[in-house]
Amino acid sequence: MTDERRRGVVLYALTALTLAAGAVWYAWAAPQTGPDPRVPQWRATAERLLPDLPLQTMADTIVLENDLAAERRSPIVGGSYALSMICAGTGHVRVRLSTGGNDSGRAVRCSDKPSPDTIRVALADKFFLSVAAEEDEGVAVFRWRLERTRL
Repeated sequence: MTDERRRGVVLYALTALTLAAGAVWYAWAAPQTGPDPRVPQWRATAERLLPDLPLQTMADTIVLENDLAAERRSPIVGGSYALSMICAGTGHVRVRLSTGGNDSGRAVRCSDKPSPDTIRVALADKFFLSVAAEEDEGVAVFRWRLERTRL
């Protein structure tokens, strides 16, 4: 084998190695897409700490990502209610509860180890709940439960 041929083999081998290293780097550095892998664990935590009850009026679990919002509305029987909330994830969630045109806003902190928060409200004939993530890049699992209370 001639020196020129050896140099050609080495050059091609180094080129192939550089291309392989570039492909590995490109795949490794690609941004993560798809759902956050922590969401199922956060959902399980929220549903364990704020479970469904036999006599609850309604409840729901909402996944909020990237500054998204969700609304829930339903006709109800007027009276006194307890709204329990919990947020597992990152950032903060702003909760707005409408009671006959008057809005009450409340921030709920999200964490890996959340704890439930309950507020008492009087509702007439409609229930309206608006939930919005306050972090552009946060991911949160927000769970709420509405129960009728006795005075």
